[in-house]
Amino acid sequence: MAVASPFARSVALLGAGFLAACAASPPPRADTPPPAKDGAVSVDLIPTSASGQYKLKTSEHAFGAQPIERPPPAYPAALIAAGLPPVVVRVKAIIGENGTVTDVRSLDATTDPRHAAFVAACRDAVARWTYSPMVVVEEFDDGKGNISQVRTPKAFSQDYAFRFELVEGKPTVSAGE
Repeated sequence: MAVASPFARSVALLGAGFLAACAASPPPRADTPPPAKDGAVSVDLIPTSASGQYKLKTSEHAFGAQPIERPPPAYPAALIAAGLPPVVVRVKAIIGENGTVTDVRSLDATTDPRHAAFVAACRDAVARWTYSPMVVVEEFDDGKGNISQVRTPKAFSQDYAFRFELVEGKPTVSAGE
């Protein structure tokens, strides 16, 4: 039995990959409902200024702080019939060391009761969000080639903007990602 060279095996695998990619996908099932036409739901992360970020030492790095679960806010039902123009709500999510949201603060300075209803919808949704915990890792070198680490979970915050609007009379909540 002949042994194929690594190059020949690579070409064979690449060819198999191309053939698999060309395979036709099955047609959609007749009982599959069509996609919704009333808009998408997404969230816009607002960039944080340098003053609002952790200052890491050169011996430190951080990881985590990634969203895991983000149910979207609902358009306030009592305001749908009002036919309001689009409303943008900005909030700050405070996330604890374990990755759960501990507080949601409005970043908008307004006393409009309608705006307050949109803020409440954001608070209700964002309070249920979860994140991977943020961990700061500090490395220590004893000068003899031995490196040790100290891992410390940290609280953090993220600012978001939500856009509430009516599309063809149906409520949508969206924002850029």
